[in-house]
Amino acid sequence: MRDKRYYFTTRDLLMMAALAALGGITSTYVNAIGNVVRSVVGVAGTTQWAAGIHVLWLTLAMGLVGKTGTGTLTGILKGVVELLSGNTHGLLVLLVDVVAGLLVDVGFAPFRRKDRLAAYLIAGGLASASNVLVFQLYAALPADILAYGAIVLVSGIAALSGVVFAGFLSWSLLNTLRRAGVVKDSAPVVAGSRVRMIAIAIGLTLTAALGGYLRIALRGPATFELAGAVGAPYSYPTMHGDVEPITKDVTQQGVSTRYTGIPLRTLIERSQPDDAAVMLLIEATDGYAFFITMEELVQNEGLLIVVQGRGDDAAYSLVGPESSKAWVRNVTQITVVGGTTLEIQGALKSPGAYRPAEWQADMDSTTVALAGGGRKLQGTPLAKVLTATEPDATATVVVLHTETGSVTLSLDEVMDDPDVRIFTVFDPPDVGYAVARMTGLVLAEDVRSIQVK
Repeated sequence: MRDKRYYFTTRDLLMMAALAALGGITSTYVNAIGNVVRSVVGVAGTTQWAAGIHVLWLTLAMGLVGKTGTGTLTGILKGVVELLSGNTHGLLVLLVDVVAGLLVDVGFAPFRRKDRLAAYLIAGGLASASNVLVFQLYAALPADILAYGAIVLVSGIAALSGVVFAGFLSWSLLNTLRRAGVVKDSAPVVAGSRVRMIAIAIGLTLTAALGGYLRIALRGPATFELAGAVGAPYSYPTMHGDVEPITKDVTQQGVSTRYTGIPLRTLIERSQPDDAAVMLLIEATDGYAFFITMEELVQNEGLLIVVQGRGDDAAYSLVGPESSKAWVRNVTQITVVGGTTLEIQGALKSPGAYRPAEWQADMDSTTVALAGGGRKLQGTPLAKVLTATEPDATATVVVLHTETGSVTLSLDEVMDDPDVRIFTVFDPPDVGYAVARMTGLVLAEDVRSIQVK
């Protein structure tokens, strides 16, 4: 009787599990260090120098096991470890690791001999660059974190990091272990002088690319605009440059730092914001944007505009918001957004209004196909919002009243489908709403109120 054999041996599985555990734990700490660095530098994409470190464990697993599918399975295990060890990206990190693992398999696939350096370099570069695209597709809040040119540049930096760390370093480490006799699966491969020179050149290119990106990203503008739902828009510091700076200790992700800057509250007060204003949209030169509420503006005394450099080399950063995503460097415009109330009425025990600031933790982003073109927006499950209003047992439909008419949906179908969401549409100086699916399909645009019947 023929012995039953499995594709992955017990040794293979133990090897993948061990490397996934090491990678998952170290990646969580690498992310934490990267967040601290980003909070200081304040530029989107600056953590990608370390992208290859996250993928290193996947290429090591592939080099040791040598079987197609190793990268994907190790990526799944690594993602689970990161998720359970408190990675700040939540469930999204699992998708990032799965995609990276899949691309490691793709990079090694054309090579019959898995110990070829070229296989490591290609797999490491592809897998490391993929995380930029995954985050851009699924985690940009509430507008594109990076402009298209910056996406290409940052992806390139991530790919070079992958070539160096997940490619050359991984390949060199395995061959060092083979020469030492620790790993005995195959004979070691010695890198020639040409290969070493290429690796050094790639490292220098990575350093130069990151340095060039930082030089561009950290520059200016020397002024920024305060506009939107205000009575007296102005350019700072061309106007109101007489506001006295203050010094505050502010904390971001457990790290306390002392900053000296201009109180944001004072700058907004001088623009004479409308009484109906609900939030501020903070925009940066690289396309990054996020919002803070007017409530936080009133309550948080640590919101400061900090300046670095002088004259034409000056750059302004917003520090101190409760959400780390709202720490914005190279502020180019602050827009006061007026309030467009989205009332939810009808057969409800607790009717009220939808306020985006109250639902930030439940939001996910996707590209929504609005009439004016696709836009990346944040959406809250309509079912969760309606659950909070407690629909009557006799209610059967949800009516979305728009500027031009109405759209009727089945209440049961809405409550059973978390992909039907209320998306916040920023059109300064106002904010509007659309109801759409996470696929991007719009069900109703310019929604003015919601009625349950």
